[in-house]
Amino acid sequence: MKRLFLIAMLLACGTVFATAFLALDRSSARMLTDAKAHTRPTIVALWSTDCPHCKKNLELFADMVKADAGLRLITVAAEPLSAEVATSLDRVKVPGKRYVYGADSPEAIAFALDPKWRGELPRTLFFDGRGNRIAVSGVVGIASTRQSLGLSDPR
Repeated sequence: MKRLFLIAMLLACGTVFATAFLALDRSSARMLTDAKAHTRPTIVALWSTDCPHCKKNLELFADMVKADAGLRLITVAAEPLSAEVATSLDRVKVPGKRYVYGADSPEAIAFALDPKWRGELPRTLFFDGRGNRIAVSGVVGIASTRQSLGLSDPR
């Protein structure tokens, strides 16, 4: 309840986020990470504001999405909504749907996102649009990202 009050106060005080954030609970986390729900190549990037390596991945993903209109990016901040969360994504001009952890316990949301995930960040879920999913922890490169998404080499 305190989180909802804080969010309402931030919005009432004129803090406007460029793109709205959706609160993630266990149910929506499971739906978000269901490989059958992604009919085109999709990146689900799990990140936090205090993770410098997350920002490297987000920059790469933002550039890739800008260069390929068929690619979709979804970000999940592994923390509650704050002004810092929004400005971090806006600073890098990260497009796409944005989620933050909602009212369920962080552990329950994390488990619903990926039962094999142990909380390390960055964590990225790659969906190839054909029902396959690959989960990777750590900083990724463009070649490995394209391969995980089932995309051909652009050369």
